Amino acid sequence: MGVALQVRGVSRHFEKGGQRIEVLRAAELELAAGQGLAVVGQSGSGKSTFLHVLGGLEPPTAGHVLVDGVNLYGRPAAELDAFRSRSVGFIFQFHHLLPDHSAVDNVAIPALIARVPKAEARERAHAALVRVGLAHRLTHKPGELSGGEQQRVAIARALLMRPGLVLAAEPTGNLDPRTANEVMGLLLELNADAGATLVVVTHSMELARRFSRVVRVVEGRFEEAA
Repeated sequence: MGVALQVRGVSRHFEKGGQRIEVLRAAELELAAGQGLAVVGQSGSGKSTFLHVLGGLEPPTAGHVLVDGVNLYGRPAAELDAFRSRSVGFIFQFHHLLPDHSAVDNVAIPALIARVPKAEARERAHAALVRVGLAHRLTHKPGELSGGEQQRVAIARALLMRPGLVLAAEPTGNLDPRTANEVMGLLLELNADAGATLVVVTHSMELARRFSRVVRVVEGRFEEAA
């Protein structure tokens, strides 16, 4: 099932060339378990940084992220690692598939990391690829797949362990409009079945409007989009 998220006064800044760059500024946000959210905003507005903070990849410089009421970055390092590997599914604009591995082997990676026996991991991966419409592409390597097919593999991989939180950064950014619409529809459908909390960063308002809730990042804070 999905996780409930509370973002409380989260700020994140970087130091570059002796200058301090403020990305998130005392941002506030609440997301119910199982809710879907689209995040839009200009390039460099902090959308991707926000996903990294939510996913346990990048601690805020101030504020707290609460996951089911527990401070994410107050956990011991081992617990934070376990949260990332078992409770979060990441989908990126660039698929990050291993080029020398088949679709099945790519999808099985999260299960193998979680120490699921190899035969079982591959069985789960096989079923996941069938679910995303790639039953005929199980043994194909990424270079033998279209962009849309590669993103379907990435979605299958992200959802394999049934994470409570799915984070997607421009998951359709490299796809043509028709394929982008199909892939986003698939992601929404699969996530609805799984009941995970879904946060998607996208530059496309057309795709964002498929979500029941849309927020815009403006000067490091969140504004509800009409």
